[in-house]
Amino acid sequence: MDELIRGILKGDRRSVSRAISIVENEQVSYNAKKIVKEIFQYTGRAHIVGITGPPGIGKSTMIGNLSAMLSEKGRNVSVVAIDASSPFSGGSLLGNRIRMQESLTRHGVFMRSLANRGLKGGLSRSIWDTVKILDASGSDIIIVETVGAGQADLDVVNLADTVIMVLGPGLGDEIQAIKAGIMEIGTLFVINKMDLPGAFIAQKDIEETLAMSLKKDWNPPVVGVNSLTREGYEELIKEIDRHGEYAKGNSDLTFRKFRTELEITIDEELRSRFHQEIRSFLADSEKIKALMEKKTDPYSAAENLINNIA
Repeated sequence: MDELIRGILKGDRRSVSRAISIVENEQVSYNAKKIVKEIFQYTGRAHIVGITGPPGIGKSTMIGNLSAMLSEKGRNVSVVAIDASSPFSGGSLLGNRIRMQESLTRHGVFMRSLANRGLKGGLSRSIWDTVKILDASGSDIIIVETVGAGQADLDVVNLADTVIMVLGPGLGDEIQAIKAGIMEIGTLFVINKMDLPGAFIAQKDIEETLAMSLKKDWNPPVVGVNSLTREGYEELIKEIDRHGEYAKGNSDLTFRKFRTELEITIDEELRSRFHQEIRSFLADSEKIKALMEKKTDPYSAAENLINNIA
């Protein structure tokens, strides 16, 4: 394990890949905790960029272009893509890896797909530890692509320094954005597919909506891009860097991120410690029959279990 940690700090990609597998598959195990404990002091240097938006809007293509251009500028870039897991089998196709892996490898970009494993909010349970590993290994920019976002998939705001909301023309996205909380989490808005009809109208709609709720310190810019020609990408990179500098000096943002991560870690620790007891409790058919026969109620049954565990 000590050799693995040394490999992470040296930027060895095999060590990084193995460590990510450990924190993904053995979460809250001794080895997973040891990795994070040992590398934690070397984290906090990378700029974490979250990219979210509705399914099919072109996030993967955008990340491929963006990562390649950043790499060409001498940045050490890593990409983590979250894929949805089946609610029935628990499996995941990891389609983002299929779409991006070959292209990113040619530019020296480290790429990893993670299944969300049923976690709501558009992320994966292991994403926080995965980002730490990439940060400690020397990544300058870590791009995290969420599962295709709906109106409630907002957890990326608690992970990323910069949140890019990707929208597009002709899909009603501008109206959905106005209705949803996603307008509040985006620090940078991108209108993709600017070659399509209605793109400039969509960009104007988002700009007008943002103008009605200007923030004190940061007013999110709206950048139009064409992923086929890479038009607009230089401006996008400038805005990402500009917000990165802003985020570094924002103590409130940093405090909120660490508070949220601590809350999630505590929740996972408790979930892990009590998981076996909960499964045993639910496997007792008499407990379920008591509910069916109205001899007890769900709250009383849950309180009984918790009190016995405590």
